[in-house]
Amino acid sequence: MNNFSTYNARYLAPEQVAEKFILSDSFRTLVKNQHSIILGARGCGKTAAMKMLTLPALYNWKNAEAQKIKTEIPFYAIYISTDIYWDAKNKSYEKQLDDYGDFVDKISRFSVNSNVFIATCEAFINILEFVDQEKDELKEIELSQILIERWKLKDVAPKLNFVREGLLKRIDDVNQIIRYFVYNESKEIPDFDFFYLDFDSSLSYIFDSFSRIYPNIKRKKWALCFDELEFAPQWLQENLYKSLRSRNDQRILYKISSSPILPKELESIFVGNYSASAGNDFDCIKMWATGNEESFAIELIESILKDNDIKDDAKSYFGKNDLYLNDRIESYNEDSQYIQEIKSLAKIDTSFYQYLEYHKIDPNLPTPQYDKQKASIFRKIKPIVYFRNQFIKDNQSKGKIEFRTRKKNTELYNGIEILSKICEGNPRWLIGLVNAIISKSSKSSKATQRVQYDEIINTSSRFINSIENIAIELKNNEISIRSFINKIGAYFNEELLGHEFKSEPGSTFKVDLENEDYLTILEKGLFQGAFILVDNDQDNFDFEVYGKRLKLSYLYYPKYRLPIRKSKEISLRKIFMKNEDSINLFNFEK
Repeated sequence: MNNFSTYNARYLAPEQVAEKFILSDSFRTLVKNQHSIILGARGCGKTAAMKMLTLPALYNWKNAEAQKIKTEIPFYAIYISTDIYWDAKNKSYEKQLDDYGDFVDKISRFSVNSNVFIATCEAFINILEFVDQEKDELKEIELSQILIERWKLKDVAPKLNFVREGLLKRIDDVNQIIRYFVYNESKEIPDFDFFYLDFDSSLSYIFDSFSRIYPNIKRKKWALCFDELEFAPQWLQENLYKSLRSRNDQRILYKISSSPILPKELESIFVGNYSASAGNDFDCIKMWATGNEESFAIELIESILKDNDIKDDAKSYFGKNDLYLNDRIESYNEDSQYIQEIKSLAKIDTSFYQYLEYHKIDPNLPTPQYDKQKASIFRKIKPIVYFRNQFIKDNQSKGKIEFRTRKKNTELYNGIEILSKICEGNPRWLIGLVNAIISKSSKSSKATQRVQYDEIINTSSRFINSIENIAIELKNNEISIRSFINKIGAYFNEELLGHEFKSEPGSTFKVDLENEDYLTILEKGLFQGAFILVDNDQDNFDFEVYGKRLKLSYLYYPKYRLPIRKSKEISLRKIFMKNEDSINLFNFEK
């Protein structure tokens, strides 16, 4: 079984999501009595978090805090998975509908309303299963009769499951009518009374009816949880984001998930004195800027070890990586590994030797002379020293650098410090990586450095392949996403391993090019997780990538021989103006 295809929350039932769900600060924010917008790339856990709001997930969750959250959550969640076909323009017959006025808009609104109604039925069914103590069939019949009448269904028995089936049948009926209408080039535009339903007004009435029929069920708010809203038609996005500021029915909350960059067309909604704002009208949750990605990753890794009957904790099983040892426990005495690395590099790298002399550090006895020097120099250059030692064989002349021919650099990419960072809190990739390592290791012994390194490289390759297979429509087709990223990665590689030793080589970049194709690649890459926003304002939305500071995903770093850390910002313009031959230390296009 492919470890990387087994965990995608989109295709899992809520109770299955609950089996592996790790409580996070993001989820604690999401369950508040407040509108919420959760932003992030694919696979970052947005869908899992949204599904965990539902009753089947909460009642099957084994976390120590599950009971408290289940009891105190102030709303009943209605989970709504966005479908790209809510927008009729995405259907294969979109062009044939161009000449029929607002018919396309009617079909779009019908699709959205129908799916919201289906999700509402499912939420009612869950409430009756998990919360209702009476199990009064007559009450379910009364509620179902109201739904049938308000949603203009015909020939449907008054039970919630039958109401749900009736909605699904009507969707299929409408699709068949549209196809007949299109393929026969009919001039008579289909029109039905249910085309004019509106889920907002309809649900307000229905929630009132539910409370009246079930007075013994605890009254809570209702949260409409729209997952992956970036795929929804623009009219729906506009309506939902406008509703964050004020709406008549205060019982309804909106929980919305979307991609890191919102459409530019929505920017005007959040501008002005009367616009909705984060912290006041809603909580903005940015999955890449939570600050607890490492602790989340370690907790997830611990749970995977437990699921595999491994008794060791994560640090014991995977070991530590000396390269990323915390400065407080780093040894700077003459015999320590780090000091030996410095001495070794100084012998083969003239630029590093000169760097040490400039800072009045003896290359033959390179130990800190005072405490401040540990932070200002020794801690800062540590990853650079290790990486240059691993890859550079000779850099003592002004000519071309001679690199080592070793094919594997096991020491650089292994250990819990790497595993907790490299997937940047993305549970889908982390679960796949850890399970792959475990499957190649013995449960009774530790995971070896070689196995860890091999699976990190394999995971990196899978991730890169998934990015390179993204379908991107470019205006000029002057560069592929592969070549675009290679240009950036090769530049950062040259910053680290080039002729001149740099104490702070660049590893992040500012988008200061307005090339349309470049911006499209960056936006698509952000959504897929190839690029990560850096130093982002938690309370403000981003509507364009221009002007932002980004970095490559850490899963690219093994390919470009980079240490897992953020560093200095470089202008994207400068990267693309650099002569290609001067940054071709390694052939990354292979």
